[in-house]
Amino acid sequence: MHSKGQKSTDLELLSRIRHGDRVAFSELYRRFHPRIFGYLLRFLSDRATVEEVLDDVMFVVWKDARKFRGKSAVSTWIFGIAYNKIMTAIGKHRRHQSHLDRKAEVDSLIVQGKRHSEWIRAGLAQLSHEHRQVLELTYYGGFSYQEIAEIAGCPVNTVKTRMFHARRRLRILLPALAGQTGEKNRERS
Repeated sequence: MHSKGQKSTDLELLSRIRHGDRVAFSELYRRFHPRIFGYLLRFLSDRATVEEVLDDVMFVVWKDARKFRGKSAVSTWIFGIAYNKIMTAIGKHRRHQSHLDRKAEVDSLIVQGKRHSEWIRAGLAQLSHEHRQVLELTYYGGFSYQEIAEIAGCPVNTVKTRMFHARRRLRILLPALAGQTGEKNRERS
């Protein structure tokens, strides 16, 4: 995409950046800003996040200019850095979104739990240790399945299977327990 002269210019700028030349860095930043910004925007919808990731990319270029070995074009190297930063940002977004989703579920459980905490505790008490552990770490601890796998010392698929069985068991237990609790409350009235 670049002419041979421009590749040389990118290499020259990067060589100057290796020696701490801020003017060369500023020029390289201006040259790559629009392209990297557009690339990031296709993957990250939030403009503020795009700007933050773009700054991270260019910081790596400044900091790691000496690591560039010339085995690819400067642009390929910079876009490789951008790609890695995108993957990191997407991973953080998923973890954050997953945490928000779990928080909404926990908030819902808390509201329901204030009214029905007795039967929820009774239902959890009837689960196996492994199933209860997965539920509590997910909903009350806010851990991801990967983190739970590390905590439990088992594969992620085992955590997912335990969660599936725990939820299925609670779907059976909780309505029955809620009915028992409701009968006890009516008897007390």
